Amino acid sequence: MRSARETSTALACALVLCAGCSDSQPPSTTDLSRASSSSDRSTLASSGWRGAASGFNVLVVTFDTVRADAVGCYGDPRAKTPNVDRLAATGVRYERAIAPAPTTLPSHATLFTGLEPPSHGVHNNGTFKLAPERTTLAEILRPKGYATCAMIAAFVLDERYGLAQGFERYDDDLHLDGSAAGEGHFVQRSAERVTDGALAWLAQQGEAPFFLWTHYFDAHAPYQAPAPFAPAASERDPRAPMDPAFHRRQYLAEVSYADAQLGRLLDALGTARLERTLVVFTADHGEGLGEHGEFTHSRLIYEGSLRIPLILSNPRLFPGAQVERNRIAGLVDVTPTVLALLGIDSELAFDGRALLGTPADPERAIYSESLVTLFNHGWAPLYSYTRLRDKFISAPRPEYYDLSSDAGEQRNLFAPSQPQALALSRAMKERLSKLTPLAREAEGALSPDDSKRLAELGYSRSIPSTPAAGALDPKDAIMTWAVLTNARAYADQGQFERALADVAAVLKSNPNDAYAWETSYVIHLRRRAWPDAEASVRRVLELNPSGDGYVRLAKLLIEQGKLDECDPVLSEGEAREPRNGELMLARGDYLVLRQRFDEARAKFLEAIEVDPVRASEGARRGLAYLDEHAPKH
Repeated sequence: MRSARETSTALACALVLCAGCSDSQPPSTTDLSRASSSSDRSTLASSGWRGAASGFNVLVVTFDTVRADAVGCYGDPRAKTPNVDRLAATGVRYERAIAPAPTTLPSHATLFTGLEPPSHGVHNNGTFKLAPERTTLAEILRPKGYATCAMIAAFVLDERYGLAQGFERYDDDLHLDGSAAGEGHFVQRSAERVTDGALAWLAQQGEAPFFLWTHYFDAHAPYQAPAPFAPAASERDPRAPMDPAFHRRQYLAEVSYADAQLGRLLDALGTARLERTLVVFTADHGEGLGEHGEFTHSRLIYEGSLRIPLILSNPRLFPGAQVERNRIAGLVDVTPTVLALLGIDSELAFDGRALLGTPADPERAIYSESLVTLFNHGWAPLYSYTRLRDKFISAPRPEYYDLSSDAGEQRNLFAPSQPQALALSRAMKERLSKLTPLAREAEGALSPDDSKRLAELGYSRSIPSTPAAGALDPKDAIMTWAVLTNARAYADQGQFERALADVAAVLKSNPNDAYAWETSYVIHLRRRAWPDAEASVRRVLELNPSGDGYVRLAKLLIEQGKLDECDPVLSEGEAREPRNGELMLARGDYLVLRQRFDEARAKFLEAIEVDPVRASEGARRGLAYLDEHAPKH
C-alpha cells in the first residue's frame, strides 16, 4: 500500500469525522421512523410492500471499502457523491446499516445469500469459497426469467471464490491490456472499466428483466483517484510526516470518482428504464482512516469499518427521499428485502429479514466478525453485536459502547454489572457456543500467485495460527501490524536496514510474533541473505509448522546447496501435508539435483494430478527441463 511507509508515524492521529449532513443531501426527506400513517410514507406503503416491484429490473451497486460517512447524504460535508445522493432522493436511506465483516468476500457472500458468515461459511478472503449448496440471489432470479450479470473490479471476488453461482455472465477478467491471464499484472480495474462493461452488457439485453451487479473497487487503498478528482499534492501539510486530513481527502476523491462512473451508468439507463429498476446501493465494509490505530480495514470491527451506506431506490416506489433512523439494518437483509419487493417466494431460511412492511425491532442486534485476526496473525478473533444505539465487542478485553452518545467508540463502558453489556455478552456467548470451532482445515489452499495478488490488494496473509493462538487482543496488536506493513514497504524500496529495525522492535516486545518472523524472512529473502532467511523461516516453523513453511525452508536449503538437510525437511512437510503440490515441486527439484531424473519426473506428474491449481505451472517447467537436460534412455 502506497501509504504504508507513513502509517507507523501517524497511528496516534485518529480522524475526527463530521457527523453532519452533506450540502449535497436531498433537501427534503421523510423520516420513516416518525411516520404515523400511510400518507407519510411512499404511496405504495398502504397496500403493502410485497410484490410492489414485481417484474422490475434489479441493479445492485457495491462500492468496496466505503464507510457510510464517505457518502454525501450520510455525513461529511466534504463527501461529494451527487449520483448516490440522487438515488437517495428517490429512495429509502438506512441511517444505521452494518456489514457482517470488514472483509470483501465474506460481506459479499452475506449480501447475496441473506446469511451471516457462520451460516454461509466464508470467513476470509482468498482461502474460503462459497459452497455450491448455498443459494445466491442470482440463482433465485435466473429461473424467474432474469438475465444475470456481474461486473467485478478486483481479484478478491474472482469466480473461483464461489459468488459466480447463478450469473450467466460473471465478468472478472482483469487483464484489460491483453496481458496473458495468470500473470497477475492487474488485480483490479477502474470504475470506468466496470461501467464500460456494464453498459456493453446492457446494450445486448432485450425485454427480459435483468439483474446486474456492478462492483467498484476504487476506494480501496492505495488511493490514486484520477484527475480531476485527486487532491493536489500542495494540499498536503509538508510539516507532517502523515497528514490525516490529506489522507482522508485522497480516500474521498476515490469515492467521488466511483460516484461519477455510477452516474454514467444511471444516465445510460434513462428515466423510463430506471422507473422499472430497483436499485440497491451499498458497500461491503468501510475503512478505518486512522481511527483506533487502523488506517485500512479487516482487523478491527469498529464503526468506521462496519457502518456502511444502504439505499433502496426507485422513483415509482419512493417518490421522495426517505430515511429510516429507528431500524438497524444489515447486508444480511438485502436478499430477503429484494425478494419481498419482487414478490418472489423462497423456501430458503435467511438470517436476514425484509426491511419494508415489517415493524422495527429496537432490540435487534446485527452480527459481525473478523477472523482475519486469527487466520492471518494468530490474534484473537473478534465478534460483535450492534444494535440501534449500542454495541458489544467480544474480545479478550470485552467492549461495550453507547453509540447514541459515543459514536466514535471512545469510552468502553463494559462491566459485568452493566445490564445492557451483560445481556449482549450472554447472547454472544450463547451464539458462539453453537458454532462449530473453526480450524485451518476449513480454509482452502492459497497458491503463491494468488497470495501475491491478494497482497497487492492489501490483503497480506501470513502463516497459519498457532495452536495457542487467540490470546492477543487485536486492539493491542494493531500497531504492530502497521509497523510490519511499513517494514515490508521499506523492503520493497530497498531500505533493508530500516525494515529490519522495525521487525526487531516488534520482536523485542513479542518474540513469538509469527508474522514478525515471517516478515523477517521476506526481508532477508529480498536481500538474498540466505542464512538469515533460513533462520527466520525455521523460527516460523517452530511457532507455526505448515507445508508452506517447509517449502520455503527446502528452497532456501537448495539455494545454499544443503541437499543433505533438504531431504528430512521435505519429509516432515510431506508427513504434515501429503497433498501439497508446492512440496511435490520442491521434492522434484531436489530429485533433479540428485540426478534421480525418473523419480523427479514422476513427482512432477503427481503434482499436476494431485494439486493442479497450485502446482501445474511449476511442474510443467520441471518436465520441460527434464525433457531438455535429462539423459535419454
